[in-house]
Amino acid sequence: MSEPVARIALAAGATALALGIALQARAAERRRAAAGPLQLDGIAGRLVLFTAAGCRRCEQARTTLTRAGVEFAEMAFDQDPDRVRSIGVAAVPLLVARDAAGAEVGRIAGRIGRRALARLLSRLP
Repeated sequence: MSEPVARIALAAGATALALGIALQARAAERRRAAAGPLQLDGIAGRLVLFTAAGCRRCEQARTTLTRAGVEFAEMAFDQDPDRVRSIGVAAVPLLVARDAAGAEVGRIAGRIGRRALARLLSRLP
């Protein structure tokens, strides 16, 4: 392999490694943000879905909940960003399940699949 080709290959490898590390760090930050405590006082509903306009996964979450025949309240980030931020929501979609007293019993951050939804619903009394 010639020297210029080797340099290009080395630069491409270093760039790919840096991108992989950055993506892993971003994913870890989103997981930490999704696990933080939420201030859900004054919000109605046993299941609350936090969404944003134009979010493909939010649309998929709505569809999954609707097809499952589950009632849920929705709070859209784009309609009231200050309130959603004050609640502690850092990423959408986020589905939060609460018991009758309003205490959180579980949540799903990101993609909401049927199995994860069934596990979450089983936690509700």
